[in-house]
Parts: sequence; structure tokens; C-alpha cells
Amino acid sequence: MISIKRYAATLIPFIYLAYLPVQSLLIPGIGSRQLEVLALIVYFAVGAPTLLLYQGIRIPIWQASLNLAAAAVVPWLILQQRTLLANQDIGAWEVMGVTIIMTATAVRQHPRFAIIGLVILIVQEVLAYGPLSFLTHGLAGATVFVLAGLGVSRGIRTANTASDKFREQEAASLAGIATLEATQAARQERLQQILSSAIPMLNAIAQSSEPLSASNKEQTKLLELSLRDEIRGRGLLTPKLRQEVQRLRKLGCEVAVLDEGGVDDLNEGELEDLFLVAINELQKVKSGRVTIRSPRSEEFKLTVVATIPGIAKPVLNIKL
Repeated sequence: MISIKRYAATLIPFIYLAYLPVQSLLIPGIGSRQLEVLALIVYFAVGAPTLLLYQGIRIPIWQASLNLAAAAVVPWLILQQRTLLANQDIGAWEVMGVTIIMTATAVRQHPRFAIIGLVILIVQEVLAYGPLSFLTHGLAGATVFVLAGLGVSRGIRTANTASDKFREQEAASLAGIATLEATQAARQERLQQILSSAIPMLNAIAQSSEPLSASNKEQTKLLELSLRDEIRGRGLLTPKLRQEVQRLRKLGCEVAVLDEGGVDDLNEGELEDLFLVAINELQKVKSGRVTIRSPRSEEFKLTVVATIPGIAKPVLNIKL
């Protein structure tokens, strides 16, 4: 990829901007051409900062406004000077000079100002010298220059937009990776806690020669369900939902938590809001079977279904 240093991209056009008036300045009698001198002052006053100053590609709108004013004032001063001295060779730099300023204005992200300035330049020249001046006074070339600047301006805007979008996607990806890593770390910690509590119980069962008590059977069943939840529930098992699942099981409900990837694109806040609605709806369930599922590639993110054996109509059936 070819890259151009900032100083090269600005210094070279500035040298050309400064070179343009040289031929006119070599014409004898510059001291008597006050209007041209004033036009040169305006020309350099707006041209130099437009090309050399300001961080970033976009110049302030007030600088673009000054450039537009210069596009009107400079040609007018030169035309007045030619009329006063009856010399059409004076200020031959004027058309291309204004063109450079308008082209730079377009490149530096003010295309409307550049177009208006070009129109003002063309109108003044055509009014002074007739329609043929569009071809004989360099106005056609000026138009091409400014149009090229507009093309560059559009290309820069497109590139900046694409760059900003890429940075946003990169930030979102990094945030997603960080969230995924945090979720995985939380799940691993939770699994470790469950396994830590399971191992003593399993050792006790293995070493015991007596049948399990009702209490131990209930604890073993809950432990099995917790392990199954951690494997099949994955991203659905937030602390609040895990607490709700435990509540339902203590009531005697059969609960299945199935994470199929439907909530993978939700952030933590959106997930909490979604589960808050689901938990509030689950408060009306007192018995039966409850299935909490996050299907992938559906319009909804979460389904909560509660049924009672022998009753066809679900107690609860919501899609969030």
C-alpha cells in the first residue's frame, strides 16, 4: 500500500500555490496595482492555512467560509484592476489560484463550499468576457480540478466511514470475546464449586454399605440436575435464573434449561432484562414441568413453557 506523508501532501500544493502569481508579479509596476496586491493578500491569507494548518483532514467551517468569500473577492479585485489599467495580462494567476483554494476546500471535506466557489468564479469570468471564456480562460480546467477534488473528498469520507465501522466492529468483537471469556470463567468456577461439593458426597456413597436415605437421595438428585444444567444451560444460568430454577425444583417441578445459542448476541444488560421478565412470569408456576430454552435462528430469544401432566393447555407459554 502506497502512503504519502502529510507534509508532502500539503507542501507540494502550497509550493504550486505560491508559484502561480510569480509571472504576474514580474510585470513592471506592481506598486501601482494595489487591487492585485490586495487580491494576493487575500489569496495567501486563505490558501496557506487551508493547505498547511489544522489537524485532521477537515478544516473548520469558518475557514471554508473564508475560502468561499475569497473565491468571490479575488476574481472581482483582479477584474477591477484590469479595467482600471486596461491591461488584461494582469492577474493571470487568478483563475487557477482560486481553483487551487476550492480544490483544497473540497478535499478538506467542504464540497458544497467548493462547488459554490467554483460557480462564483465561472459566473464572474463569463460575465466579464463572455461564454467563450469558459474555454479560453482556463475555466474548463478549473472545473476538472475541482471535480477531482470532490472525488478525492468523497473517497476520503468513504475510507473514514469504513475505518470507523471497522474500529466499531473490532471493539464489539473484543467486547464479545471478553464477555465470552468472563462467562466461561464464571461457568468453570461454578462447575468447580459443584464438583467440589459433589466429590465428598460421591465418596461417601461409594464407601457406604447402607442404602441412601431419603435426604441423601434428594441431594444426589439435585446435584445431578445442577451438573446437567451447567452442561446444557450454559449462558442461560445467571445467578438469578439459577436461583429461580432451584426454587421451582424445591416445589417439585421438573425443570430443563437448554441453551441452544439464541442469546449469544445479547450483552449482559439485555440478558438480565430478558431473564427478569421470564422469572416474573415463572412466579405463577407451582407444579409440573418447566422448559427454559434459547433457540437459535428464531425471531425470539427465549421460550418459557410450563405444563402439567394430563392438562393439554400450558400453564405458561411465552416467547421473548
